[in-house]
Amino acid sequence: MLEQLREVAGMGGPAAALANELLVLRQQYESGELTLEEFQFLAQQVAEVKAAQDLSNDEQALRYIVSAASAISKVV
Repeated sequence: MLEQLREVAGMGGPAAALANELLVLRQQYESGELTLEEFQFLAQQVAEVKAAQDLSNDEQALRYIVSAASAISKVV
């Protein structure tokens, strides 16, 4: 899932920006800047709030970001 997020992050557009944000959150968690609870909360916010706002016209991208956020939260 992380590799797929990296690919999407390189494509540009709103979905790429959100994918990049998820990757940054993951890096911050892995480096100890965020606790597990903080990481999971912020990843969920990206999926539920930001994705819904930024991707309201692209249901496929919205579903992908929500799925990716859920998957990377469970990998830890």
